[in-house]
Amino acid sequence: MKQQSIFILETYEQLKVISDPLRTKMLMYLVEQPHTGQMLAQELNLSRAKVLYHLRELEKYGIIQLVRKEERGGNILKFYQAVARGFIPADHLLTYVESKEATRQSYLEVIDRAKTRVLTAPDESFELQSSNVEEWNNLSIQTEFSVSEKKFIEFTKKHRELLATLEEDSDEPDKKNYYLMSTAFQIEDLLFKRTAAD
Repeated sequence: MKQQSIFILETYEQLKVISDPLRTKMLMYLVEQPHTGQMLAQELNLSRAKVLYHLRELEKYGIIQLVRKEERGGNILKFYQAVARGFIPADHLLTYVESKEATRQSYLEVIDRAKTRVLTAPDESFELQSSNVEEWNNLSIQTEFSVSEKKFIEFTKKHRELLATLEEDSDEPDKKNYYLMSTAFQIEDLLFKRTAAD
């Protein structure tokens, strides 16, 4: 079963079920690849019964689906996967506090998963071949800026278009796998103090 890119949450019940921090954490794993309840219990260091309860809730509201069953040692293993790579509340749900909290929680989980990807990446990912950052095969940028909301939205659109060019199939013989995480959001104050020379 093919995963959708984005799933629009249409009901308050769907929004409520994914606003739970533990379910958001589980979804991060289920977006990446199918897992059984036992696999998730081990990943999250939780009881299998607790994980199965949350899996049933996510399945009940159409957030995850059973993608395959396997028989191993007389047991039937059920593998679940998220129905989409991303979940967005429909416009009529945006005023609920759960919408805000679900979004904040998903940002935290994306950052947490990125940390795991850094820790498990091969050593060659961090070997620098030059002091010129333009030649690096990795990227780590953190910045802050003041700009109009309109200009920021224009930037995010261009950013998504640029990312789409990386996802296009190519016949390059030397392809390697890369992980890229982008987050951006409005903040209260700038912490990186700029000087007049900047």
